[in-house]
Amino acid sequence: MRDAMKLVPVVALTLGLVTACESEPAKNPPPATAAPAPAPAAPVAAANADGGEPKKPKMVANPDGLSLADRMAKREAAEKKLANELATEENSRLLAYDKTKLPLHQQTFAAIQKFRAGYDKAKTKDAVEKVRESQRKAIEATGKKMATIDPKGGNSNVTTDYDVMLNALANDYPDALEASFEGDKKPLDDQTAELDKRTKKIESWLAEVKAYKPAKGAKVAKK
Repeated sequence: MRDAMKLVPVVALTLGLVTACESEPAKNPPPATAAPAPAPAAPVAAANADGGEPKKPKMVANPDGLSLADRMAKREAAEKKLANELATEENSRLLAYDKTKLPLHQQTFAAIQKFRAGYDKAKTKDAVEKVRESQRKAIEATGKKMATIDPKGGNSNVTTDYDVMLNALANDYPDALEASFEGDKKPLDDQTAELDKRTKKIESWLAEVKAYKPAKGAKVAKK
């Protein structure tokens, strides 16, 4: 009996602790992290005072009063004018240079015409080969003389034509002549057309060079 009475305070104390724990208010959870502020909205064009559609910006007139097509045409005309001026300057430079080499031009061109005429009487392959061989050294010597007209290049208007013609008369032209005797006329037609075209260009240029009169005291420009 006495032992039972000792247990009563212990049980009561235990019940009291349990009741105290249950009655203690629950702690608040930690506050949630605030969401980032939304990005500002893109600006909207101002509306009319009456709430209508936004006004479109006014087009600013071109200060020169020209349309796009007119401005493009004006620019093209300016570019063409500049190109013509540069071409005229370059032509004058070439004329002035070749004027100083006119005797060499005349000698070179005369030799080329002589070489071509040498094949006129050749009517057989053997005759063509005979002319080719007899002119070989003279053609080589003329090529060396031609090279002295414009050693660095870019200053004479016809040295390239001389070079092409000399090579043709040493090789392709006689070959074409021989082929023509066997009935193949096209190579000879092509060679003849090419030589005629360059001959006409050279004749015209040398006549222009001969008549050219450079400005007094002007210096010859070289590349």
